[in-house]
Amino acid sequence: MGFRHGVRNLTIQQQETIVIGRARGQTLFELEKQFNISESGISKFLKRWTDQGGVPKVPKSGSPRSTSRLFDRSILRLSRVNPSLTAVNIESEHCDPNPKPSVCTIRRRLQAAGLNGRLPDKKPIISTKNRKARVEWAKDTITGPRKSGKM
Repeated sequence: MGFRHGVRNLTIQQQETIVIGRARGQTLFELEKQFNISESGISKFLKRWTDQGGVPKVPKSGSPRSTSRLFDRSILRLSRVNPSLTAVNIESEHCDPNPKPSVCTIRRRLQAAGLNGRLPDKKPIISTKNRKARVEWAKDTITGPRKSGKM
């Protein structure tokens, strides 16, 4: 119907606007249309707001990110351009000294993007003779053995 499904975090400004709008007499339906949130979502938020006495000031867990999204993208770009670069190489050669992320941070960013630091094995090139033998073996396997003139 035009509602967002799943968890959605409201900004503090949106939360305050919802509370003020409700205090002024706006219906849940009007707030629903204004913020594109279901009526039940707005009523649950308002109930939680009154139970907790406003926005709770909860300290965030963990330290802030040491790299920006732009820096993360540059790390990924470097790794995709040259897949043989390791996290140590990226950290030593391509990172500015201010603020310089650790090797573990670079490795975590690469792993989060699905680049787990493994290179594919080197495969030998198949010679023309072996390629013809493979094709003949595949045809024999599918249709049955061929009878050659030699016997």
